[in-house]
Amino acid sequence: MKKRSLILQLFIMLFIILQCLIAFLAFSTYKYAESVILKEVIQLNTNMLQQIAIRINQELKDVEVLASRIAYDTSIIESLKKSSGGESANKEQLLKIEGIMSGYIWSYRSTAMLIDAHLIDKRGNTYSTSYSMSSNQEADLATFEKALENGKDSEIFPIKSYVTATGGYNYYFQLARKVEDYISKQDYGVLLLNVNEKLLGDNYIRLTNEEKDFFIVDQDGLIISHKDKNKINEKLNSFVEANSKNKLNNYYLKDDKLFISQPISGYGWYLVESVSLASALMPLKKIELFLSAFGILCTLLTGVVLSVVARKIAEPLSLLRNKMTEFNHGNLSIQIQDSTYKEFSEISISFNELIQRVNFLLKENVNNERQKRLLELDFLRAQINPHFIYNTLSSIRFYVEMGKNKEAEEMLYHFSKLLRRVLSRGGEFVLIRDEVKHLEDYVALQKMRYSNAFIVEFLLDENALNVQIPSFILQPIIENAIFYGLQVNRLLVIKVEAELADHDLYITISDNGIGMSQEKISEIFNKEVQMSRVGILNVHERIRILYGGAYGLTIEQNEPEGTKVILKLRYA
Repeated sequence: MKKRSLILQLFIMLFIILQCLIAFLAFSTYKYAESVILKEVIQLNTNMLQQIAIRINQELKDVEVLASRIAYDTSIIESLKKSSGGESANKEQLLKIEGIMSGYIWSYRSTAMLIDAHLIDKRGNTYSTSYSMSSNQEADLATFEKALENGKDSEIFPIKSYVTATGGYNYYFQLARKVEDYISKQDYGVLLLNVNEKLLGDNYIRLTNEEKDFFIVDQDGLIISHKDKNKINEKLNSFVEANSKNKLNNYYLKDDKLFISQPISGYGWYLVESVSLASALMPLKKIELFLSAFGILCTLLTGVVLSVVARKIAEPLSLLRNKMTEFNHGNLSIQIQDSTYKEFSEISISFNELIQRVNFLLKENVNNERQKRLLELDFLRAQINPHFIYNTLSSIRFYVEMGKNKEAEEMLYHFSKLLRRVLSRGGEFVLIRDEVKHLEDYVALQKMRYSNAFIVEFLLDENALNVQIPSFILQPIIENAIFYGLQVNRLLVIKVEAELADHDLYITISDNGIGMSQEKISEIFNKEVQMSRVGILNVHERIRILYGGAYGLTIEQNEPEGTKVILKLRYA
């Protein structure tokens, strides 16, 4: 399986996290700047709308003042008194009143041509100025008087229109006011001022462009003034909807446009400005470009910094990996130079201590090997100790003196084979079947010495015969079984068994001899024994050196009598 670099993975993860953080900060900054710019745009446009609303309010106040001056004119009042006294309005009176009204209108600044005056007396006579436009007003005195019953001096009525001579439309709103004597408060009729919508539009029309648009609406959203006259008397639905939802804010967003409203004080009208969001947030483009450049710069710097940090981390790890490779190739003298970084310094110190520990263990292992070889030499010496050689040669001499040449020849045959195997064996391990052949020669010699006072039975599993075991580990145990197990007038039976279990080999040597007490068993393993027992202890220690502390030799009492020795070895 292909290995992946941990440092590379950490680098990528950290890079992604930092990019997410940069993106989050850029997004947050962008949104914050957007809200700040939007507030500034709203504030600036609100200030401008306030100025326009003040001018429109002043225009309307001037119209009211104009209406008051006409309504309170004494000449007009005197003429209307005669008419109300029963005298019919003659042409002279009609021209006089209309002339007075025209004079007031023409004295009204430069917008005089946008205003038309109509006076309706109690008898239904109508006096109109016709210099600016023809109103075609069908006076409905009852309607206007009813509207003025609420105690107000004047009232503004909704926008109206009339068809011009060219077939177009002119739009105007009406201001109605009672005509009364200032002293007696006697009511003589109603004055109507028809004011062209252009009077309102002139206050904002110069500011209108492709990005900005203006409306004057009433509280129900009905459009009173707009540059597009076809929209007059339609409803600005977005204003109605926004006003019903939240009457506290003076702005709202709709269809990628920002709408800002400003009330025209005292008239229930609102000046509404529509601004394209793209135009309003134009300064945000610069911030967007700055944030993009800043993000790219941060990305590059992050990549460079992370690359440097990754290299700083990778170099000590690469050094450690190379040193471990050298160690695996057998170089035990390597050392890692101490690092200036605390973490890698601790690793280098631990690695150097590990190498020192390995060298120590190797030296200790060499000493153990030397000890093992010494034990093996002691073990071999025990197999061919002088007592055994002397006793065997004495028995041969005894047979020769008695003339039993055949027996002497047989003993020499087995003795020579035994010596040849002992002296010529160079391998440390032998197959069990070869060890059995060595034991057969040894047992044959001992049987001739002890006149067939014992027998040895080899009950070995066929699978175990080809298992390798350390050489010369069975003879000392059989020798001790013969030496300490023989009894007068009783056949000693020695059984040698072997079986495999869970990668372990168990060899059991049991006899039906005298047996061995627990004290004698303890003496064997405590080395408190004579030379004849050294072979058993050497076998135990040799197995432990070769296979470890979990293996070795145990001695226990056999049932119903005798001794049982169990050797535990590892075979795979």
